[in-house]
Amino acid sequence: MSAKTTFLDAATRLTNDLVHRERIHTGMWKYYDARTRSQGFFQDWQQARILASQTKKGAISALHAHLVEFEQKATARGTVVHWAKDSEEARKIIFSILERREVKRIIKSKVMTSEEIHLNDHLEKAGYHVLENDLGEYIQQLRNEPPYHFVAPCMHLSMKEISDLFEEKLKTAPTDDPEELTMIARRFLRQTYLTADAGITGANFLIAETGMISITENEGNARLTGALPKTMISLVGIEKVLPKMSDLALFLPMLATAGTGQPITCYNTAYAGPRQPGEIDGPEEWHIVLLDNHRTALLADAEQRDALHCIRCGACLNVCPIFKNIGGISYGTTYQGPIGSVITPHLRGLQDWKHLSGSSSLCGACTATCPVKIDLHHHLLQNRRNAVREKPDALEGLAWRLFAKSINQPVVYQIGTKLAKLAQPLHRLISATPLDPMRAWTKTRHAPALAPQSFKDWWKSRNLPPQPTRPTSRTSPTLPTKPHASPKRPIEATTSRELILARIEEALSDTHPQPFEATAAQKRSVLPAVHDLVPQFAANAEFLRAEFHACADEAAAKAKLAELAAKHGWKKVATHRGTLTDALVRSSGFSPFLDTTDGYDRFELEACDAGITECDALIAQTGSVFLTARSGGGRALSVLPEHHVVLARRDQLLPDLPAGYELIQQRYGTAWPSLTTLITGPSRTGDIERIIILGAHGPKKLTIVMW
Repeated sequence: MSAKTTFLDAATRLTNDLVHRERIHTGMWKYYDARTRSQGFFQDWQQARILASQTKKGAISALHAHLVEFEQKATARGTVVHWAKDSEEARKIIFSILERREVKRIIKSKVMTSEEIHLNDHLEKAGYHVLENDLGEYIQQLRNEPPYHFVAPCMHLSMKEISDLFEEKLKTAPTDDPEELTMIARRFLRQTYLTADAGITGANFLIAETGMISITENEGNARLTGALPKTMISLVGIEKVLPKMSDLALFLPMLATAGTGQPITCYNTAYAGPRQPGEIDGPEEWHIVLLDNHRTALLADAEQRDALHCIRCGACLNVCPIFKNIGGISYGTTYQGPIGSVITPHLRGLQDWKHLSGSSSLCGACTATCPVKIDLHHHLLQNRRNAVREKPDALEGLAWRLFAKSINQPVVYQIGTKLAKLAQPLHRLISATPLDPMRAWTKTRHAPALAPQSFKDWWKSRNLPPQPTRPTSRTSPTLPTKPHASPKRPIEATTSRELILARIEEALSDTHPQPFEATAAQKRSVLPAVHDLVPQFAANAEFLRAEFHACADEAAAKAKLAELAAKHGWKKVATHRGTLTDALVRSSGFSPFLDTTDGYDRFELEACDAGITECDALIAQTGSVFLTARSGGGRALSVLPEHHVVLARRDQLLPDLPAGYELIQQRYGTAWPSLTTLITGPSRTGDIERIIILGAHGPKKLTIVMW
């Protein structure tokens, strides 16, 4: 069965499923409310879109240089960078790593590129135990279905369907409590985190300046995946590049606002390689696989090149009237909705997937909502045009040639219109029936009625004096065309790295680098405004259900920590050596406590009631905590226990994200810790009917004590 037939069958079935449509629409309305609220926090959302678009345009225009810089910086920190020209090579690279490391059990955070190369299917056939750990992806894996949506993989399922699924697959008792369903998944997945040999992630961004990858999430599953297994593999498309670390100050809140309607997601983590000297946890090996897989073909299409700016927020899906009725599974592709309809013909073949570009109302809502201003609805039109230019449909071509000939011959045209008028009453009788030759169109639409009087007859009825005739040209205008790009010449290369870089160089031969870096002042002019630091931090932290205590001095902070221990019934806490932790934890008589400074047993750490850490900074603008593998006592201490407690001095409170990234870069220079994370609120998920549940995989509580 062709991709088009499969698509039409699924779309027809789901469009007629009114329960499915109502469920999707309900979820979308919750998203619209949240997105509108978060956009309102920005001083200038539209200008923020312009800055983000210009940044991505500059990054893509200099893609060759940025990827080379990324590789150099990442390699210098012990990361192994691989280049994969296509799906098959990417799978071979990953298999070779797993075999060499003798991996058996694999934990995977949300990785759209792995769906693109069908990685799970190949791993499972080879005998590997692979488990998705994003809640929505885990549910879809249990159903043996692909993700339904970029951001909300199981948004089409009801609570009862998920409960029934867990009862069947996990042998749990049925429940209509979304928190209990979330905790069921948490308990099952926790054991896999603790015993997995390897973790596989994707990335939201590649940071050329530092050789880091940045991962945005809410649940904490990627944090755990990057902390516990001994081997780490990140599969990332080559288009994910951002030039500077400071670019994240703009892109992180924009991605969250456009994707989920949050001011910022709970965890925004930059990884700088495997465990570094002096660090206590993290993988022994980190591999990054840079994937082309036809992205350079899209790069060569100057008309649609900006589709590579996509940050996978899913906003275009959420506003698309087609997606809202047919759902994500109908598409049969990794990337659904408007952006998927634009890029899939490039990635998988124009003729096989051209029907996606036709499945659009061309309303333009996708273009209007895209945070990086991709011209989506015009790209859909361009794909339609290119498909016809590349391989015209014989019957369609014949019909248009006959039409062109008729309108160029007045007598034929007049006879045709008269016959159409005579046939119109008959067509009304058979419209949308099996006898109707236009049934595919008229079964959901009404054929427009012909005007009672033709333009020519109306013109004659005006009784105007005859006008002198002018010579006219019968030459048809030539429409511009930009077929899907193909290499201009054979590229000679001995390695995939050379091949991909040569493809990029050739694809961009029609342009030149257009570097753009938004200044801190430009970012501050569009991001949420900052006024009074302490009240604003408190309000933002508490909005995302973190607990904040501003204490008068160290003694008051020590008393607050003792109060928290009594209130929450802590029996054992974990902490690391540091100025603040020594002053408050060690000197306060907490006993027993686990000191993770020189290492720890992961099962013992997981059993602790709280993990108490220091941090690098607090951010008033978002209510966030900035910490690294150094200030946070490693990777796992701040994410594995159920309660994360952060200790901070008042002078660590900064106004905004630009100031936070500036501080981090000044403090560490080129000697970055292997993890830098921005934490905003406790772990959460909204994968079950868009109901927010805390403690999806990471801490159920986040408390900040400042003095």
